[in-house]
Amino acid sequence: MALRCPGLFTYSIENNFKPKFEYFIEQINGELEELKEFPQYFAFSLEKRIKPRHLEAVRSGLRFDLPTMLKTTDEEFIELIKRGRGFLEHVFGFMFYST
Repeated sequence: MALRCPGLFTYSIENNFKPKFEYFIEQINGELEELKEFPQYFAFSLEKRIKPRHLEAVRSGLRFDLPTMLKTTDEEFIELIKRGRGFLEHVFGFMFYST
């Protein structure tokens, strides 16, 4: 993990790793293998990037891998949400409404 994201050594355990790890396990229901494959997860802001995008994906009935959810631009992420909703509406025949 450290080879893929050497900045990990500079992050605070209490202020960075712990809250992000807890959110990943408890809310995202992620697998540890995902963090090993994408340690850059810890470089993203929990409040400004991780939570908002995860919650929007959940509201839309979608699940993305971590790199897709976090590395895409805001515009790309919005487009992924729109396309995902459209696909689900087509397949399952119901509409999604944002709250």
